[in-house]
Amino acid sequence: MASSGTFSGSIRSGHYALSISWTQTPNVSANTSTIQVSIALINDWSLQVSGRTDNRITIDGTTQTFSSPGVYSTGTHQFNTVSQVVNHNSDGTKTLTITAVYYIRATLSGTYYDSITATATITLDTIPRASTVTAPNGTIGTALTLTVNRASTAFVHTLTYSFGARSGTIASRTTSTSISWTPLMSLCNQIPNSISGNCIITCTTYNGTTQIGTSTSYITLTVPSSVVPTISDLLVTRIDGDVPSDWGVYVATKSKATVTIQGAAGSYGSTISSYSITGGGFSSSESSLTTGFLNSSGTITFRARVTDSRGRFSSYATVSITVQSYSAPSFTSYESDRCTSGGLLSDDGTYVRALNRFRYSSCSGHNAVTTQIEYKRSTESTWTTDPGTFSSNVACIFGSGQISAEYSYDIRYTLTDAFSSVSVLDVISTAAVFMDFKAGGTGIAFGKVAEDDGMDVDMNAHFRRDVVMDADLDVAGITRLQDDTYFSERAIFNGDVTFYGAVSGFAKCYYGTCTTTAATSSKTVTCENFTRTVGSIVTIYMSNANTATSPRLNINGTGLTYLAYGGVRISGAYRWLAQSMVTVMFTGTYYEVLSMGATWNPTVSGAASYSYREGHFTYQGGLVTLSWCVSGTFSSSTTSSTVTSISGLPFTNHGQGVASGGGVAYGCRVTGTSFGGWCINSGESSIGGRSESLTQNNTVTLGSMYNYPSVTFTLSGTIQMRALD
Repeated sequence: MASSGTFSGSIRSGHYALSISWTQTPNVSANTSTIQVSIALINDWSLQVSGRTDNRITIDGTTQTFSSPGVYSTGTHQFNTVSQVVNHNSDGTKTLTITAVYYIRATLSGTYYDSITATATITLDTIPRASTVTAPNGTIGTALTLTVNRASTAFVHTLTYSFGARSGTIASRTTSTSISWTPLMSLCNQIPNSISGNCIITCTTYNGTTQIGTSTSYITLTVPSSVVPTISDLLVTRIDGDVPSDWGVYVATKSKATVTIQGAAGSYGSTISSYSITGGGFSSSESSLTTGFLNSSGTITFRARVTDSRGRFSSYATVSITVQSYSAPSFTSYESDRCTSGGLLSDDGTYVRALNRFRYSSCSGHNAVTTQIEYKRSTESTWTTDPGTFSSNVACIFGSGQISAEYSYDIRYTLTDAFSSVSVLDVISTAAVFMDFKAGGTGIAFGKVAEDDGMDVDMNAHFRRDVVMDADLDVAGITRLQDDTYFSERAIFNGDVTFYGAVSGFAKCYYGTCTTTAATSSKTVTCENFTRTVGSIVTIYMSNANTATSPRLNINGTGLTYLAYGGVRISGAYRWLAQSMVTVMFTGTYYEVLSMGATWNPTVSGAASYSYREGHFTYQGGLVTLSWCVSGTFSSSTTSSTVTSISGLPFTNHGQGVASGGGVAYGCRVTGTSFGGWCINSGESSIGGRSESLTQNNTVTLGSMYNYPSVTFTLSGTIQMRALD
């Protein structure tokens, strides 16, 4: 495109040329241009012609005549200037043709020439038509400024918007080039599932009443951050459970609560997509939460909020409840003594003086506790309920003189509240005597009246000599054995037993774990209650393998101690596998290795896939045993002989602590035929078939197997090797 230019036409090899110069003067408001054309003759050869009046020039299809003066010399001869108004296309573009004809009517060097013609097609500069509008991205409900870039001050503009299914007019036939527009909040309804959307701004340009054209601009409108979902209320309802409804309180471990979100609503078209309620150690993603039994007391605050379809959260709604603490009634101490009717302590009294201390939860005065006293002879099964009651830390007297000094009595005190009961048992012995014989001579008692056959002791005893038990020993209470203890018969301990001295007859066994890395020689073992004494046996779960030379164990910080086999310290890098179970016994000098065990994954050469594979590793008595079973299908797509080997072994046979001579596996089978055996060579990490060959049923055994594609095989075997230092 251009606003001016030149072109020419000639005869006689350019010695006589018609030169055309043109310029464009646009009229933006009219969408026209004035084209002015200047015509000249340029000749460097002589010419003798008179003036002409019938020369023609055609501009965009319109023809005009122009006159030219006589030409009697060489040089440039200006003829005339012609102008014409042309209409542009509706989009402001224009391409036109200019053709000029000069009637020379002359004989030149013996040849007659009627005219010289110059023609060209030119593209004019485009006249701007529709104005453009620019606008920044904005927030719905907040004013933004639209800028109109107009082509002519005579133009007026109408601005409209389109957002979702909504459209409207921003300004109508305005002459302003800066327009303020506040998008209505109702536009948020057009994007209920998003926080922003595309808005189309259309600018329609008019020249007077004539529509020049339209242009569009795209902006993003965002929902204000204040547009969020809301909750009108958070309602909590008490579930009494075991709590009497007239208490009107929450009780820990007895009450539940239902928390419900009320009036959850989206904003400007959004909908609620999710809920969240938390509090008291409970949570829910629904609009309602029913807790389990409330486990904490005091103030519990529940918080809830909702998420709408725009992904925005509401403010938290909260509600708090007060939960009364509760624990079952319990005795802190209890004491029962024989006494007189007046409460005076007496070893042969027929009344009982009780001093009990207890506690219970009052639940803010709603809960109460009742007490009950019962007694019976220790040899009987029927209880007698005393009409008396007792209070905490207040002595009470009961029994009504019925507590005979000739018998021991069981006393039962019971506390009962709204939820539970608890009882404790006490014993009142017979009257205090040093020694008493039962009538008939079948029983003797020390420190009490004799009630039963045999010997009955109700006083502390100190044995300063050996005690020999030739029959069973049944101990109901805590037993503490300070020195060497030997039981010739069965000993039954119904309570806790603590051995402070040497114990013969069974070993102390423990379980520990070790997570020390493979390359670290000092292995830290965690083992609860471990005591390092001779004969202590520990089974340790090894999270990692061992690659370190001379590994040592430090169990519960009792000191680093070397491992040994057969009482000889291990100096090489003996390797257990990751996730091995290693059992050792403390000998006083070393941790003697008793056994190891783990699993490994065998691989068979030539297999396309496995339906089953499993390998086991054990060490015991200085012998390493590797066993495996593999089932699968061959990988080759053609029938062929497949050399078979098992790889993925956990050890090579010399560098990792097993005998360099190798060993032979046995018990192997291939599906449908026998497989002769395996052999491991010195220093190898895989097991191959023996070198012999034997063909049987189209299967080459020992050294290789015959491969039928898609045919399954099963190989199993065991190989044993002697462990080395």
